[in-house]
Amino acid sequence: MTEADMSAARLGYEHARELAAREAAHRAHLERLLLLCADTLDDFDRVLADGPVRDGEAYRGSMRRIAEHFETALRGEGLEPIGVPGERAEPATHHVVEVRPSASAAGDEVVEVLQRGYGHDGRVLRPARVAIAVQDGERADERGKLANKRGDQG
Repeated sequence: MTEADMSAARLGYEHARELAAREAAHRAHLERLLLLCADTLDDFDRVLADGPVRDGEAYRGSMRRIAEHFETALRGEGLEPIGVPGERAEPATHHVVEVRPSASAAGDEVVEVLQRGYGHDGRVLRPARVAIAVQDGERADERGKLANKRGDQG
């Protein structure tokens, strides 16, 4: 075997070892996410096993705690919620689905988040679906401008 053959073999071995390490890390991360989801399913099972709902407020409180626990865990994995009332709607992170006239809110201000958006590692996974405010006379104009910024119609 020549020196070039040995060098190529070593390089191939190193590449295979690095690939195996990346695959193992990816698999471990995926398993951690799946266990996180399984823990949340267990929480739902416990709430549902309690039988008929007699106390609606306690039931809502349990559901709220499950959602908070799940969101905290996903944030720990890098999930970034998008969409907060009061912020300015941006075409890259917000999808305007409703325009509401307002005398007090600033133009393009998010007045309601209809569905939160999410990002990860600086990328938008899903834009927030929002209702925005426009000054009373600007309704049609403002919606058209935002749609044009996004590159779609209306």
